[in-house]
Amino acid sequence: MIKCDCEHRARCSCPNGVVCAKHLAFQRNGTPVLYDITFCLDEGVFLGVIGPNGGGKTTLLELIVGLLPVTSGHLEVFKTPPAELGAKRSLIGYVPQRHRIDPNFPVTALDVVLMGAARLAGLGRRYPAEVKRRAHELLERVGVGELTNRPIGQMSGGQQQRVFLARALITAPRLLILDEPTSGVDSMGQQQFLHLVRTLRDELGLTVIMVSHDVAQLSYYADQIACLNRTLHWHDKASLLTERVVRDVYKCELDAYVERVREIGEEA
Repeated sequence: MIKCDCEHRARCSCPNGVVCAKHLAFQRNGTPVLYDITFCLDEGVFLGVIGPNGGGKTTLLELIVGLLPVTSGHLEVFKTPPAELGAKRSLIGYVPQRHRIDPNFPVTALDVVLMGAARLAGLGRRYPAEVKRRAHELLERVGVGELTNRPIGQMSGGQQQRVFLARALITAPRLLILDEPTSGVDSMGQQQFLHLVRTLRDELGLTVIMVSHDVAQLSYYADQIACLNRTLHWHDKASLLTERVVRDVYKCELDAYVERVREIGEEA
């Protein structure tokens, strides 16, 4: 579960808490981006995060991985403030939002995955045999083993995201963070990717945080849903995501989704 029962204590006492926030806030140039975020994410949970554009979803992820400083409040990852993770940082696998890739960029799928283990490379950026073997195994595991030597710029968006997922897993993390990994991918590709993430969660014992705008797909595969619009508006079982909650958080942004849910109900 993600609701924290120790919000009034200085530090999180949840025994299985992987990410714990207490009245977390962040400002950019004096403007509040997030405020009063309190939750505790248990080990092994697949948490889906939804919310409108500009609601702070990416900011929250960047705070968790230590790319941004906490303005106020308290945040712990593996019982440690993100800025102090040190070697524990390898326990986090992070796939940021997808950016356009130059089709002429001369780097293969295998090269991209190995970049995730750069700290393990020796002189001349030579990787130990076991690291190379794990990279090949991960490419197979995420379903793009046949693309090992293909340039990343010559792959579809869905294929690229699977390669980036393999890169995030190369250090054998315990926490996997995905920021809109299915953006620009068709509906079938989104479903296949989400199924893959849930399978990896089960097989590798991961805790997962995934941001997505696809409420229908995410609410099916995730264990829990968090609705974020500058503050945490709602959290509960994904199966309890209701029309009222969607409207409260998204306002008109998901009207089309809500209307389609209503139409399906009427057709049934």
